[in-house]
Amino acid sequence: MLNDSEPLQYDDADECLYRPQIFLQWKMFFVGCVGLVTALVSITHNILLFYTFNSSKVLRQRNLIYLMWISGCDIFISMSYIAIMCVQVYTDYFESFTLFHLWHRYLRTAFTVSHITLSSSSFLLMAATIERYLLSTSDRRAAELLLLLSRHRAIVVLLCFITGCIFRGTVFFEVAVVYHPRCTGFSSLGLASSRLFSNPAYDAIWKFWIRKIVTVFLPFIALAYFNAAIVLNVRRSNRDHTVKALVLHVTVGSRAQVTRQKSRLRAVTRMLVMVVCCYLAANIIDVVIAFWETIDIESLFANEGFYTVTTDVSSFLPILACALRLPIYAINDKQIKTEVIHQVHDITRRVCAHCPAIGRILCLPKKHRSSAKERARMCPTASSCGRESIDGPQMQRYGMGTLIMARASINSADLERLKEGTFV
Repeated sequence: MLNDSEPLQYDDADECLYRPQIFLQWKMFFVGCVGLVTALVSITHNILLFYTFNSSKVLRQRNLIYLMWISGCDIFISMSYIAIMCVQVYTDYFESFTLFHLWHRYLRTAFTVSHITLSSSSFLLMAATIERYLLSTSDRRAAELLLLLSRHRAIVVLLCFITGCIFRGTVFFEVAVVYHPRCTGFSSLGLASSRLFSNPAYDAIWKFWIRKIVTVFLPFIALAYFNAAIVLNVRRSNRDHTVKALVLHVTVGSRAQVTRQKSRLRAVTRMLVMVVCCYLAANIIDVVIAFWETIDIESLFANEGFYTVTTDVSSFLPILACALRLPIYAINDKQIKTEVIHQVHDITRRVCAHCPAIGRILCLPKKHRSSAKERARMCPTASSCGRESIDGPQMQRYGMGTLIMARASINSADLERLKEGTFV
């Protein structure tokens, strides 16, 4: 997005001189074409994900509230990218004063929404990763903290958005649209730093050190650490999960139910690890540029071409990461994939009912039936999806020695997680 450290001041000598963006052909291809298509794909994917997470009873029982709201943030991030980056390129490329005037009208709002949703999404991803990290450890205090977080997920989500608003909401007041009555055309409008926030101390302390540390460096470092810790913990506990599954089989129910629990735990962990890796890869350039701006911003201004290209790439990569959410979820979690397909067919069926002309093209009854069969195969009963039914112990002949080893391996924290519904 628009970088909050770019110089926005205009002196009197330059007041009526309009400077188009450099590398305009490159920007039109990369931002105006590739970026636009990627952002539209991201919006479509994340609207579908948000709707599926919110409407599916099966997925609501799995407590995927963090993923749902991350998808909601991704929608606004992608829309802001189109509104800020793409429209600005179209303005210069097509020399459209209408777009130019419109862009200046909504820029402050789109800029603020972009910053708030980007930061809130990072905090939500941190919360989901920390919860998954606590789930992958066997420490008693970690189990107690996990239980506390799992009971108050809605409050955690609200705190993530409040924190994003506190640290990024001030950007609305930092940028001002300036009108030049002595100039005409593209020179009649410009951007400038707001006088209210032009204090050098504010720039140094709040904008760079406090805000960038909390919203850029802290999420990146925390996610890198917890992601690596999750991978190590999962590798270390692979053998223990096999023995614990035996106890769950004895205390919960059939082998198929235990297998689904174990498979779902691994799928969600693998899925979250991939999402975090995408976040880290997408934000590494932004972190480097932010650090560079903090220590030596003049050298960046001296290399204007390099700064322009890296800014375009660093703005595009988070949109690409947003667009990859749905493929990552579909590859790693068959239940999410099945529910998304079911929602697509449900939406298609409604469109077919209201518009027969479109229905003859879109309606695919055979595929819908196959999707329903797949959904029924994965979820034979309503209670078996998301929350496993407890019909009493179903004893099998596993041998006394094996059962003793299993009971010695599983701890009270695991059983407590099972009771609270956080084991899956």
